[in-house]
Amino acid sequence: MENSNFNIAIIGAGNGGRAFAVYLSRLGHDVTLLYRNSKYVENIIDSKTILSFGYISGSHKIKMITNNYKKAIENVDIILYVVPASAHLSITKEILPYLKDNQIIILNPGRTWGAIEVYNTIKKHRPKLQIHVGETQTLLFTCRKIHDFGVSILKIKNSVDFCFYPEEDNELLFPIINSIFPEFNLVNDIRETSLNNMGAVIHPVITVLNAGSITRKSQFHFYEEGISRNIANLVEKVDQERCKILRYIGIKPTTLIKWANKVYGCNATDYYEVFHQIESYKNIKAPMSLRVRYLTEDIPTGLVPLSSIGKYISISTPNINSVIVLANTLLNTNFYKNGRTIEKYPALKSLLTKKWVSKIPEYSSTLLQTRNPIFYNNFE
Repeated sequence: MENSNFNIAIIGAGNGGRAFAVYLSRLGHDVTLLYRNSKYVENIIDSKTILSFGYISGSHKIKMITNNYKKAIENVDIILYVVPASAHLSITKEILPYLKDNQIIILNPGRTWGAIEVYNTIKKHRPKLQIHVGETQTLLFTCRKIHDFGVSILKIKNSVDFCFYPEEDNELLFPIINSIFPEFNLVNDIRETSLNNMGAVIHPVITVLNAGSITRKSQFHFYEEGISRNIANLVEKVDQERCKILRYIGIKPTTLIKWANKVYGCNATDYYEVFHQIESYKNIKAPMSLRVRYLTEDIPTGLVPLSSIGKYISISTPNINSVIVLANTLLNTNFYKNGRTIEKYPALKSLLTKKWVSKIPEYSSTLLQTRNPIFYNNFE
């Protein structure tokens, strides 16, 4: 099994989807790329090739590119969601009729409660289907798409936390995932991948506090120039509120500083230094509109869940709430109404109490060679 090639469908042909396609094609896997707008991938459609620059360079062939959900997923082993978390639910409804037993779905990333939302949606409509849903804590790559033909991979992160939901799938299935993605690090509690959502901590604060420059369409570097020490102070307060919630429910929190030092190899000691030490952040430009995933994704699937949890367990989150209110006003929307809240997903209440989590099991190399027909018949 260690050298097996898999049929893998990637849903999303943007920054991350192209990076995953290149990464997997280079390893010899059969890659199907599903796009949602042909305008942005015309060259890839014609050539079935993605040009890559940076950490992985060269020309990389893919097996198929399509906008047909049935064609994309009906004969694959693994399905990667590489779309904004705000699209998880709509994508799941699109593929529901075509899913087959023992397929694996991975959300890249899940943001907050992504795997739980997708798993429960599938089980609600197809309760007898044997499906396995996991999520990463962050996207494996720092990357940017290039026109309709390529991708620039600025960084492959050193370590990305991963967990299946329910967590019982971890022991048997994670070795398969880790054989494809050695950078994935198993944690045995879905709350760790969901609540260590760094995109929610970082993106909304910087976007909201640079709203004037963004709406004037001023050209500036999002991290390098968009983060002053004053703005870093608010990022720190938002992170502190998140960490307080994690401690309350029995999880040792990973601070933004600790996460960046681990993932990017920094040695930062404060929140301002973090953003100015990450090399791959230096040339990333700010968006030209406020209607971007930094708000439309990271508020409803990041800050809103944290605010909802805080309210439920009586932990004050004034800084998180202030960013949500400002984003609501700037975009004339109601992210509380659209977001992942306790009211929408009451099953989450059971995850907000302290619980004992067993140590992650040691894996032997023989586990990868197990031929359990319940789980492995799609990989034969």
